[in-house]
Amino acid sequence: MTARSDITLVFWLTLLCLGTLMATYGPFLSDPFVRHDDFPALLGHFDMAYSKALDEGRWLNFWWQFRPFLWPAPVNFALYLLGWSIFSACTAIIVLGRSMPAWFLCVMALFVALSRPAFLISFWFNTLLPGIWVLALFSLAVVFLSHRASVLLLIVAVPLSFMAYTTYPFMMLSLVLLSRKAPQTYVSAGVTLVVFFASLALAFGVVYSLNFLHHGVFDIPVAEWRDPTEVKSISDLALNYQKLKLHLYENLHRVGSGSLSNGVFLVSLFAVSWLYLFRRQRYVATIVLVAVLAGCGPLFAKTLTSGLKVPFRALGWNWILFGYTLTMSVFILTNTSTRLASVARIVIMCVLLIATIQFGRITYGTFPLWQKTTRTLADEIPDGMNRVQLYGSYYGLEGAREAFIQFDRGLRLRLEYLTGAEVVSCDTTPDECTDATPPFDPLGWTHTSLVETDGTVAFVLLPSPPVGP
Repeated sequence: MTARSDITLVFWLTLLCLGTLMATYGPFLSDPFVRHDDFPALLGHFDMAYSKALDEGRWLNFWWQFRPFLWPAPVNFALYLLGWSIFSACTAIIVLGRSMPAWFLCVMALFVALSRPAFLISFWFNTLLPGIWVLALFSLAVVFLSHRASVLLLIVAVPLSFMAYTTYPFMMLSLVLLSRKAPQTYVSAGVTLVVFFASLALAFGVVYSLNFLHHGVFDIPVAEWRDPTEVKSISDLALNYQKLKLHLYENLHRVGSGSLSNGVFLVSLFAVSWLYLFRRQRYVATIVLVAVLAGCGPLFAKTLTSGLKVPFRALGWNWILFGYTLTMSVFILTNTSTRLASVARIVIMCVLLIATIQFGRITYGTFPLWQKTTRTLADEIPDGMNRVQLYGSYYGLEGAREAFIQFDRGLRLRLEYLTGAEVVSCDTTPDECTDATPPFDPLGWTHTSLVETDGTVAFVLLPSPPVGP
């Protein structure tokens, strides 16, 4: 197949994934929901990115803050979806091969695009934009390069992706291990693993060195808010073991989008598919298992030794392996049992359809009220204000609980983005509000937002939170 036909295949699969994601994230296209700790990347604030570079090694994201232009959130979100769509399309081509029937390529691409971990992590799209494009460009390169060149590319790509998000390298490893260009020998897989872990060691070395130069710490210390437990005794190890058990149970819920039964069903579906694949193509099934363990092994070991729980959104490569195992099993079935293959195709389509509905229910039903409420509040603040002082709790605003707003920064930075003014929360940081006195009782009760101005300072009394059950 020529390079031109490869480009055409990538284009159409990318278009399929992008169109599906745009429909799924509909309300976010014009006004994306931004998490409180994703706003710094959107607004160009350096402090949080600098601290994340220390305790999570995300130096690429810190450097991203120095870009010369700050784009609106919809631009960042569109670029994020495009990068993820390219990665999804290229993943299907890499692991299934260019000659695979179109239906299977489309299903595999959509499986990656609609990944549950990918959906959860997409709410940090401003921060992760450079990392997602490292993944996209790497996957594009693997489509067109030889297997040997792809393995060597890990030496550069792994450290870069590690400095964007810690588990991105395992997604790269999965692509190279499962690539149809790779020789199906254990020696070849072993070489790939050696190069990968050497690249990962290089990534740690680079991050450790940067942390030492900038913070004086030759390490990636675990932040205190993650509730770490350093193992100094058997009781500490037992405590971390309990954390790991609870973490796995919570992840089973998240696999099923909050439903334990759905999670059990999907994990069982993966297990059955893997066993069938192991029976028909033992080497391929073994490599899938190796890819799972290569990532989960170190992460779970980290949980046992430090108490650090890796969130489900960080386990995206496992969903890729799930999609690949299921798709390959159905493809093999088409050559052995037409009836079973038809049933399996229906199951795959149902999994994709349910994922689309579940994600759409969140994007269309959970966040739009908060977005509308905060836009309305921002419109009530006159233009030309240099400073906005907030009084009261953000929980009094409609949609705050539904959108799981965790801190007042979620409102403060949202208004800063919408108004361009400096916004402070006087209940949280009263010392910053001593220079100007509001023309209303800051402890007063109101059922709607009250906005008053004095020169270039706007005072906002937020609605009182509802009381009672």
